[in-house]
Amino acid sequence: MQRSSARVVRLAAAILAMFVLIEGTALAQYTVTYLDANQAGKAIQPPDPNLVNAWGIARAPNSPYWVSDNGTGKSTLYTADGTPQGLVVEIPAASGQGPGTPSGIVFNGNNVFNVSKNGMSGPAIFIFDTQDGTISGWNPGVDLTHAVIAVDKSASGTVYTGLAIASDINWLYAADNSATGPKNAVNVYDANFNHIDTFNDPAIPDGFAAYGVQVIGHEVFVTYASTSNAPGGFIDTFGEFGGTPVRFASNGTLNQPWGLALAPGNFGPLSHAILVGNNTPDGIISAFSRSGKFLGLLKSPAGSVLHIDQLWGLEFGSGNAPAGARNELFFTAGPQNYANGRFGVIHFKP
Repeated sequence: MQRSSARVVRLAAAILAMFVLIEGTALAQYTVTYLDANQAGKAIQPPDPNLVNAWGIARAPNSPYWVSDNGTGKSTLYTADGTPQGLVVEIPAASGQGPGTPSGIVFNGNNVFNVSKNGMSGPAIFIFDTQDGTISGWNPGVDLTHAVIAVDKSASGTVYTGLAIASDINWLYAADNSATGPKNAVNVYDANFNHIDTFNDPAIPDGFAAYGVQVIGHEVFVTYASTSNAPGGFIDTFGEFGGTPVRFASNGTLNQPWGLALAPGNFGPLSHAILVGNNTPDGIISAFSRSGKFLGLLKSPAGSVLHIDQLWGLEFGSGNAPAGARNELFFTAGPQNYANGRFGVIHFKP
């Protein structure tokens, strides 16, 4: 009887180990490729000196990727294979002198968010916010190589570190990471760049502030990070029109969370997951269900956790040549404490 019981215990342990192995292997199917960098020998394309602290990332349905180069005050464009495009757009500082500090970026496909300069006016096709506290827009008919400031909150000490758009209602959401503004504020702007609302969560602990923001479906996801680089982090969801925040995730694997993306249905075991990147030197990517259940970390085929130094933005392809396949996850990063820049892609490997 004792030998029989022992066999049962050994069998149960073997089955448990098998399930652990299967689970670990299931998540170990992703590879990282660095397409562009500002340094020689760090990516498959020649170095691009503009690509310093590559932060926000956005695209139109049929466009290359636009990247916010926080360290040089520019936005540079790259196709899905990393080929740099000739257009380089300067993002102005609040003072109008020298480069700005772009962070978030969104694509606007509607005939709203007009910007004007030198008697010309048109809808901003790409919109940037900055750590200077500005929001600016780019329209090639207004100024091909410069964004135009539409909102300037620099006098109040505003520090914008993230930007999202709800295209169905033409609202912008800008995460204010400043210590002087309302606690945990996300400033909301209408289609005319009027500041119409502020979202915040008074339950977020002191020492944490709004950091990143992303619209997924009809929910506004807001990440909160420590203002003193302490570990941990939080994610809330709001409705597009605001309302009571709902806590999506707290601490755990979150540490300076910023980038968010919804995985498509052909992204392997993490299909349909909400992916969240940590803006830290270890730069891990956590996966959550739509209800906030932790699903695991992205891992390599060898089973090791993927690390992208100072990971920032996440954006899936749109299914065409300029932007890549729908299950290719493009990213930006500012490695070596934001002194350098990366643009790359994560592939699912069956």
